[in-house]
Amino acid sequence: MSRTFLYCRVSTAEQTTENQTLQAKQAGYEVKPARVVAETISGTVPAMDRPAFAKLVDKLEEGDTLIVTKLDRLGRNASDIDRTVEHLRQAGIRLIVLDLPVAEVTSAAGDLVRRMFSAFAQFERDQLVERTHAGLERARAEGKRLGRKPALSDAQQAQARALLVEGKGVREVARMLGVSHPTILRMQPA
Repeated sequence: MSRTFLYCRVSTAEQTTENQTLQAKQAGYEVKPARVVAETISGTVPAMDRPAFAKLVDKLEEGDTLIVTKLDRLGRNASDIDRTVEHLRQAGIRLIVLDLPVAEVTSAAGDLVRRMFSAFAQFERDQLVERTHAGLERARAEGKRLGRKPALSDAQQAQARALLVEGKGVREVARMLGVSHPTILRMQPA
C-alpha cells in the first residue's frame, strides 16, 4: 500500500510551514500528521544535505508519493533539483509539485515542465546574486560601511589602545570593555 508524505521547508525561524500544509490539503491531499516533515533550512543547502529531507528520503519506499508545494522547496539550484528528482524516480517514488502546471514531475510531461521551471528558478537565483553584488558594490562606491556594527566605538578603541600601551593584557582590556579578547586583537592599529 502506497503512502503519501509532505515535505515543507522554510528558510528562517520566523516563518512557518502552515501555509504549505494548507496548500496540500486544498489540493486534495490528506497527509497524516506523522507523514508531514517540516524543516527550517536555507534553500541553498543541497536537498540531500538537509537532515530532515535526507531522513525522509531514506524512509520512502517504492510506490510512495512525496508532495512539495513549490519546486524551490527542493532547492534553487537546477542541478540539485535534477539529482533529487532523478534519485526519487529511480527509487519508484512519485513526486508531486503543487505549483507546477503538471503536478507529477516524475512523469514524462512533468519532467519537461520541471526542467523548464527549475531552469527559471536557477536563472532567478543567479539574478538575485547579481543584484546583491551590484548593490554591495554601489554601497562601497558611495563610501557606506558594510557588515556588522563595530563592537567598539572609536573612543573605546582609543581607550583599549591606551590600556594596552600601559601594559594591560588583552584579556584584561577585553573584560574592562565588556567584549571578547579576539575583538581587542582584531582592532586596527592606530
